[in-house]
Amino acid sequence: MRLKLFAILAVLGTLVSFVAGAQQTAKITSSNIAYLEYLPQGYSTNSNNYPLVISLHGIKERGTTSTDPATLKSSALKVANVGLPKYVKYGAQYPFILISPQLKSSYGTWPAAYVMDVINYVKNNLRVDPKRIYITGLSLGGYGVWTTVGAYPGVFAGAVPICPGGNALAKACAISTENVAVWGFHGDADAIVSYTVTTKMIAAMNACLTKPNPLAKATIFPGLGHIIWDKVYKETNALNWMLSFTNGSTSSTSSTTSSAPTVSSGADKSITLPTNYVYVQGSASDSDGIASYTWTKVSGGTASLSAQTTSKVKAYNLVAGTYVFRLTVKDTKGNAKYDDVNVTVLSNTTNAAPVANAGADKSLTLPANAVKLYGSANDSDGTIASYKWTQYGGPSAATISYSTSPTATMSGMKEGKYYFRLTVKDNDGASDYDNVLVKVLNGSVSVISLDASLENMLALAD
Repeated sequence: MRLKLFAILAVLGTLVSFVAGAQQTAKITSSNIAYLEYLPQGYSTNSNNYPLVISLHGIKERGTTSTDPATLKSSALKVANVGLPKYVKYGAQYPFILISPQLKSSYGTWPAAYVMDVINYVKNNLRVDPKRIYITGLSLGGYGVWTTVGAYPGVFAGAVPICPGGNALAKACAISTENVAVWGFHGDADAIVSYTVTTKMIAAMNACLTKPNPLAKATIFPGLGHIIWDKVYKETNALNWMLSFTNGSTSSTSSTTSSAPTVSSGADKSITLPTNYVYVQGSASDSDGIASYTWTKVSGGTASLSAQTTSKVKAYNLVAGTYVFRLTVKDTKGNAKYDDVNVTVLSNTTNAAPVANAGADKSLTLPANAVKLYGSANDSDGTIASYKWTQYGGPSAATISYSTSPTATMSGMKEGKYYFRLTVKDNDGASDYDNVLVKVLNGSVSVISLDASLENMLALAD
């Protein structure tokens, strides 16, 4: 009886495990490309068309070159090691179809035709809204986003490339002309791929004669390296932002009787501390007339806003990090649309060192063997964090009292020259030092010298 119970529990455990993983299925296209397929809840009980998100993995998730179906499906499970398919693997649910292709190891980059092969296969087999096809990817997959959107810009409504291994500068204006909504991400400390790969591509799109609507965005995370995709997907609104666009139009919550306004929150901004404020100029137009502007903070650290109900807002009291501010515009018919702008606040990396002053040289005559030294320091861009007095020369070790304050007392000295140093540090860790000399004279030698001189004078007088 006990053995039967254990057997039943084992079967139930297997079923639970199967159900937990069943929300993402390994499949193969007719051209033998493996992919993971996720369908949103309710897909099987209705006839709706759904948004399609293509997720491209990095170089470590590439798979087999085999044509054996079982081998391909088994290899495809590796795609769930990172990014969106990983979140699905651990229970995340999304309102869109998620397709995560696996690149064969015989490829060094994602060919655009390879990705489109998967998209066309999925469109023929699932209920995909053709106006709501999106693409995102990380590292090698981020590069795949640029090449695929560059080759087929009319297919996509939005794209989110993350720390891409390359870009497609020659295709920037083709993407721009089709108004593909693009938000790129990178870390400015990425040692694998420079963040300029992203910033140059975004700048190239926004410099086209036909500018994209909305303007392309770039968020550069200060101090972060290559692995930033969890931060992007989990700590920003990038996915919702991308999904808010329809192929050929901008994001809107629109009325069924009139069109929503056209809104731009302006180009992304970057400032460097100690400057902690920025002005952002938005714009909007609508055939029904503009009724209101409203600026809000979507994400980021502490911030204050002024003139929030005008087209130009001032954001101030900012701290280092990345902010997202949103401009929401309503027209006189009640239709609303918003656009987001990114503000990156960089830390000031050029700290000015403090200036130390150990004071004037000193002289004393034995039997006096102690002296007080008056040091000082100033820092042009911060405060003095510490003082330290040390001895670096002399006939013997002196006793230093109050060695960590600007003023110190040196005692226990004997005849000779003593060398002391005052070292100071500022609040950013920069340091400076200054030296001071203390001469200790022997008083008895001075008296003998005087007596000898008097004897010589008296001898001359005789």
